[in-house]
Amino acid sequence: MERDLIRRIARAAERAAAGLVAGIGDDCAVGAPTPGHVLLLTTDTLAEGVHFRLETTDPFRLGRKTAAVNLSDIAAMGGRPRWALLSLAVPAGLDPAFWDPFLAGLTERLEAFGAALAGGDTVRSPGGLVLTLALAGEAEPGRVMGRAGARPGDIVYCSGPLGEAAAGLALLEAGLCPHRPRPAAFRRLVRAQLDPEPRLGLGRALAATGAVTAAIDLSDGLATDLAHLCEAGGVGAEVDAARLPLSRALRRAARRLDRRPLDWALAGGEDYELLWTVPPGREGEVRAAAARALGRPPHRIGRIVAGRGVRLREGARRRDITFTGHEHRF
Repeated sequence: MERDLIRRIARAAERAAAGLVAGIGDDCAVGAPTPGHVLLLTTDTLAEGVHFRLETTDPFRLGRKTAAVNLSDIAAMGGRPRWALLSLAVPAGLDPAFWDPFLAGLTERLEAFGAALAGGDTVRSPGGLVLTLALAGEAEPGRVMGRAGARPGDIVYCSGPLGEAAAGLALLEAGLCPHRPRPAAFRRLVRAQLDPEPRLGLGRALAATGAVTAAIDLSDGLATDLAHLCEAGGVGAEVDAARLPLSRALRRAARRLDRRPLDWALAGGEDYELLWTVPPGREGEVRAAAARALGRPPHRIGRIVAGRGVRLREGARRRDITFTGHEHRF
């Protein structure tokens, strides 16, 4: 019943949050933004059969991922998350026992970064389960990172290993049990797919330097997301294949499944790492800030160039990889 589901959501959202004047129970939630800050607004939708399968995940981790994909957008802008709105399209026959662990995962992940579930909507779905989260965050006006500021000569960095979520998905689709992956090296790949980690601390650290010229989170794969950043700035980019962070677990999975690890890194998507650009003169400062936030150095993978598009350098060979990552087909 819809009323029972709404009561479950209200119970999960009972914990008070800073700046939330009124949450679930009225037609709108009421929030008080921090004076002197600007609002950041984002939304993402996860559709069963497109972004997840109930056979290969569990409700708790799905709740955490629903939050993480939005939190990653706030991270890319250098912001702090505040309030979330959850909208559900629920198919007939979904076990009511699904909701308590799902909501526990969702609220745990939100609260870990200071955000609260403030409301939403529920409808019936004629097909699969559809989960939409809208998230409001805030940032200092002069410290909002966007996509459009990269300039020729800037250095391109990413925060962590690439392609692991895509490798994890491939392993799940090949029949690997998501709860007890074998060998143990594959556990991190499955976790990257089912329970990604948003880089909010890193995003704020990068924004605080005031030196990052452009930033984006890696949701659709390096080839497509870097192309978005280049398109916004009217520039091109060149990426060095030898510098891309490809983990041992990724390479091992590629051997097991007879795939190319580079393909996962460039086009796999759902990494939710951050990608950013910085002028050479401030590279050391930003690299040090990123290393403090991550607990390890970030990865320098390429350079912004004049022109358009994204090219991959493999030794003496260069090839165009512009927008060759994930794209929904309608």
